[in-house]
Amino acid sequence: MSTTHKTDIVQVKNPRSNRYVKIDRAKGRILSHKKNEGKYKGVPIARKRK
Repeated sequence: MSTTHKTDIVQVKNPRSNRYVKIDRAKGRILSHKKNEGKYKGVPIARKRK
């Protein structure tokens, strides 16, 4: 079982469903998606890299 740091987990808004999705940056996988509207509490929003 691998340990995932909290800094590797971010949330982004899906433009199709207009809901937030939680993503693991280290593995590049989607962890979960919100069924109701709003953001995940305590999870940073991913920003575009320069």
